[in-house]
Amino acid sequence: MHFEDFRVGQGFTAGPRVVTEEDLARFTALSGDDHPLHTSAEYARGTSFGEPVLQGSFGAAVAAGLWNRLGLVSASIVAATEESWTYHRPIKVGDELSLAVTIVRLQDSRGGGQGLVTRYNELRDGAGTVIQSGTATALVRAGDGGPRPVNRDVGTVAWGKVLAEALTANPAFVSAVASWDGTIGLRGGEHEVHLRVYRGRIIDVTRRSPHGATFTFGAPDRTWADLLTAEDSRFGARLMTGEFTSSGDPYEYLRLTKALEIIVDVARDLARTEHTEVVA
Repeated sequence: MHFEDFRVGQGFTAGPRVVTEEDLARFTALSGDDHPLHTSAEYARGTSFGEPVLQGSFGAAVAAGLWNRLGLVSASIVAATEESWTYHRPIKVGDELSLAVTIVRLQDSRGGGQGLVTRYNELRDGAGTVIQSGTATALVRAGDGGPRPVNRDVGTVAWGKVLAEALTANPAFVSAVASWDGTIGLRGGEHEVHLRVYRGRIIDVTRRSPHGATFTFGAPDRTWADLLTAEDSRFGARLMTGEFTSSGDPYEYLRLTKALEIIVDVARDLARTEHTEVVA
């Protein structure tokens, strides 16, 4: 696959792979981490694990290997650029590991011809329990697939312009902000776009408004990817559980709760289309 072949919300699975005694021995030798927690059954029996466990970085290595086995970017990858990883549970000999991947962010390179693909990874055991998780980003070459849709590029100006056009044509949104004068910030991961609103109209879409956002509404890329592609938005539940956060003026944020709900619904509708606008 090339860069433009990916879509935010796409899911892939790989595995399973059974962890063996040989894996433990080889990874201990390779990493140099020969702490008795990994090498001594007697020592491990006195810990909460009860038996030797694999080094934490073993899971990240397995996840990378399982992703590679899918062969999706074998001919198009340029380089891995970034990774963030969390350990939730220990990995032990005999565990059956599999990988679940969701594409959560696509970012075009300035020069064109390639782009960054960010995926959210869950390494799971045979029971489906998440053992480790994290994000990984890679630079991937583009092919000749033509313009890439921006309908899921949350927080970018290109996405904001498409969203603003749809909101302007939405009577419910126009009514919800009919008397409002301010700036709504929408953040996805590290990307943020500002919608300048004046009495029912969105008069500007920009990366940063001169006086900042009245309030900013945002979430990690993974949360947006799930929200945009899930069968049910569960918007109220997501707010209650803290999946989305806000900053800025709390009064204005609460005042525009209905408008935000409409924004989410419209964004979900856009995510189901293949808008052909190209990222600038």
